[in-house]
Amino acid sequence: MQFGVHLPHIGLDATAANVARMARKSEELGYESLWVSDHVALPQRIESAYPYAPDHELPVGRSMGWLDPIQTLTFAAACTEKVRLGVSVLVMAMRQPVWNAKQLITLDVLSQGRFILGVGVGWMKEEFDVLEMPWDHRGQRVDEQLEMFRTLFREQRPEHHGRFYDFEPIGFNPKPLHGRIPIWVGGHSAPAYRRAAVYGDDFHAVALHSSPAQVQQQWHAVQRDCEAIDRDPASITLSLRASLRYGQHGLDDGSLHGSDDQLVDTIAAWQEIGVSHIAMNIVVNGNVEQQLEDVAAFAGNVRPQLR
Repeated sequence: MQFGVHLPHIGLDATAANVARMARKSEELGYESLWVSDHVALPQRIESAYPYAPDHELPVGRSMGWLDPIQTLTFAAACTEKVRLGVSVLVMAMRQPVWNAKQLITLDVLSQGRFILGVGVGWMKEEFDVLEMPWDHRGQRVDEQLEMFRTLFREQRPEHHGRFYDFEPIGFNPKPLHGRIPIWVGGHSAPAYRRAAVYGDDFHAVALHSSPAQVQQQWHAVQRDCEAIDRDPASITLSLRASLRYGQHGLDDGSLHGSDDQLVDTIAAWQEIGVSHIAMNIVVNGNVEQQLEDVAAFAGNVRPQLR
């Protein structure tokens, strides 16, 4: 089992010093990845339903600071040497795809091929409206963007003529360092499962208010979609985004919580259904100092007990 740590790029702790400290400490402790999330603007009035909470309310303030995910990872890349760098997940449809591809390749090259592209379609219509990006058919737009990426990442004179996007042959260099960027597909719907089967190296599930049994159902859907297109289901992996509430008890929110032994048992249940990588939000009632303490405690007390 591999583990990643979410960087403090949201809220009052979103500073260069804190991002650098968390990045360096996580790498020093042997974590395999660093993660960021994606929002550009949070309208004061949001009617769209947040899909990962029972009350469908976004659990952050509308005026909360939120550093750009790609620039944050580029900064983290400069602070580290080997840890992988992922976004969970980038809202693809609210970005112009050629410009977006250039940013992603730049991060991949500057990080020496350590970037993981987590892909999502987005849930907040109001944010799309602020950015003046189309909300309709956004899943199909993401699928077409991923097709474009295959062309932009590989061909010397890429061109594309699709339903939503169109461009004549262009020069588009450099290419990703290893010829491609790993794509981890998020989502919890039938189109998302098929998207993972068609385009994904990994299905990136979310544990917020979800049990291993629920995620296992999603995973089985991805595997069936792989078989439907004659893809070997073993060629795609399963990862999880979860909150770590180290030492906290009595919770029922899908987080990793409780004593060291309880954490080991919980992680074993996720391993049992096939999860091989967990990206953790470090949730504490405090600042980055306490987050760093929990990151160290988990690495020192829990990871050695895992198989």
